Amino acid sequence: MIQSHDAKDSLDPRRWSALAILLTGAFLPPLDFFIVNVALPSIREDFQASASTMQLIISGYATTYAVMLITGGRLGDLYGRRNVFLAGMVAFAAASALCGFAWSPAVLITGRILQGFAAAIMAPQALASINAIFPGHEKSKALSFYALTFGVASMAGLFLGGALIALDVFGLGWRAIFLINLPVIAIAAPAALVMLRETRSEHARKLDIIGWRPRRFAFVWTFSRGV
Repeated sequence: MIQSHDAKDSLDPRRWSALAILLTGAFLPPLDFFIVNVALPSIREDFQASASTMQLIISGYATTYAVMLITGGRLGDLYGRRNVFLAGMVAFAAASALCGFAWSPAVLITGRILQGFAAAIMAPQALASINAIFPGHEKSKALSFYALTFGVASMAGLFLGGALIALDVFGLGWRAIFLINLPVIAIAAPAALVMLRETRSEHARKLDIIGWRPRRFAFVWTFSRGV
């Protein structure tokens, strides 16, 4: 009885409110992947861009996100998942603003790469935080909401992208698909600061910035000599 009571008292009472904020952070990265696909014809017409430029607008985001995702998760383990989540949100908002106000294809591509980097910092913290703040008997339910978020984001991206361009909100045209992130993050970031409990890994390994360690280098050197 005492152990059960102590375990109940240790639960975060704001965990379900925190889940909504975490799911917002998980929702934005896939949304911004799918929403751009609808806007590509408008972007190409506005900038008179080549097909390779349009490909870079998509692949710059996707590639950066994929490459940096593991590193983003490690940063949360090291420096605190709430801190890194907030940093990723702010960076994602800044990159979205750069995309929304881009005056050339090069600036838009740069903004998309920065968006992918910020998304890779923000997104992993959602899953890691869910695992940290939810007890075992609630974790499966929380994770089901997390999984559902990706399907909703893919559908919302296609629908919302078409709607924003068709409505031409404030005369922004395709730029609205990026700027729509700003009010969402303006609400979610302060809420995250209040609602999210800081968690981190107790046994987090440091980042391997260089990409190799002396022992690994010694192994490769020995192998190359045929020993």
